[in-house]
Amino acid sequence: MTDPNNLPRSLQERLDRHRRMAESYHQGYAKRSVQDGETYDEWVFAPEATYASPYFGSETIDLVTHPISVRESATMEAVAYSVRFDNWGPVDFQAWPSDRGFAMATRFEGARRTDGVVMGFHAYGFVDTDQDCRITHWETHVSRDYDDFLDIAIGVHGPFTGDAADYLAALGATLAEAGVKLPGLSA
Repeated sequence: MTDPNNLPRSLQERLDRHRRMAESYHQGYAKRSVQDGETYDEWVFAPEATYASPYFGSETIDLVTHPISVRESATMEAVAYSVRFDNWGPVDFQAWPSDRGFAMATRFEGARRTDGVVMGFHAYGFVDTDQDCRITHWETHVSRDYDDFLDIAIGVHGPFTGDAADYLAALGATLAEAGVKLPGLSA
């Protein structure tokens, strides 16, 4: 994790820090460290940090009190997607840092294990930060082809209504069916 005492002092430092934060998201998936239980090493969350995605309902998730951490949910997701897709991960990534956070676009793909057909989707992230470059809000949007991908990856797609619990349950069921146990996860 980034040292929270090493605070950016200028606009250029903020832009550089935000670029590193975005790139650490990409690198976490590209190097497969997320599948190994790591998280985005440059990300530091503010105490009031929230997450939202229209794909997972109208709920805004309080990341401090949510029963499953960002690290745990990202690992569950990456490993579950890899059950039915070889080499699942990012094939394209772009980021746009600003003084108040960053936006990023990622194309994720993998080859279906059953027949080698490549499937994927685009994920668009928007991250707001406070004056110390700690994340206060993170939002994700996905392309329509996410539905087809999820039907194969976890057997169900959204948009999920209410909250992300149904999605997390589908990830868990996919892992259980494959006999995959993720040590150190609370869910």
